[in-house]
Amino acid sequence: MIELQHVSKMINGQEVLKNISLKLEEGEIFGLLGRNGSGKTTLLRLIQQILLPDNGEILFDGVKVKDHPLVKRNIVYMPVQNPYFDKYHYKHLVALLRNIYPDFDVTYANELMNRYGIPETKKYRELSTGLKKQFSIILAFAIRPAVILLDEPTDGIDAVTRHDVLQLMVDEVAENRTTILITSHRLEDIERMCNRIGFLEDNTLSNVMDLDELKSEFIKIQMAFEEDINLKIREKEIPVLDQTGVFYTVLLPKEDEIRKQFLKSLSPKVWNELPVSLEEVFIAKFGGKRRW
Repeated sequence: MIELQHVSKMINGQEVLKNISLKLEEGEIFGLLGRNGSGKTTLLRLIQQILLPDNGEILFDGVKVKDHPLVKRNIVYMPVQNPYFDKYHYKHLVALLRNIYPDFDVTYANELMNRYGIPETKKYRELSTGLKKQFSIILAFAIRPAVILLDEPTDGIDAVTRHDVLQLMVDEVAENRTTILITSHRLEDIERMCNRIGFLEDNTLSNVMDLDELKSEFIKIQMAFEEDINLKIREKEIPVLDQTGVFYTVLLPKEDEIRKQFLKSLSPKVWNELPVSLEEVFIAKFGGKRRW
């Protein structure tokens, strides 16, 4: 399907991405995670060839995308905002897209527009944030591409609309084997949808793995002590997810017996070992309690 081979990119003299290799399979939902400014959007734009890599290759079914422009019909990129759509209403956009994408499914698009009650006569810029997101995703899926690149598709929308958007993605993958690469700061969405994830950190892609495998490698420990032991925990570089007084929640690799035994040596009055969420792994990995 889509394969990145040792892709690197510099922007304004600064290295944004370095030696990125990744292969996405048919029918896969892959979550791309990273702090703000880590290069997630740049990577999506490189795959779509909006930007060109300085080094490396991007292939679709073994074909170099840069050498075969028509291959890009199989890849659709949905950015956080799409100002190009602003002055058009639904029928205008359908007409434009049908000229570019011969497989555009008008019947499918009409069905989804009716299902979600999106007005067809309003210009894109007149729609709410949530309706814009739904509208853009409908058009992306109606193109019938093999790969869809979604940049923050649930950002700024209410819970009901978000549920509809996520369900539409899941249904599309199940029915048409579409491959989706998604970035999102809503880690609960990534956890619900994705087969695999990868972390963008220090300009490169790391920890590409099955989501369940990642979570199974860590353990969350809730503890309570008679006194404040914050400094002792920090000296051992143990990620603290939360602290309230003498109550602590920390995250450790399951195999890290040394630090686990160290914590037990501090004589906690409460000790509970619990499964972890993706958000907790992310917070621990990318800087403790700082937000991303």
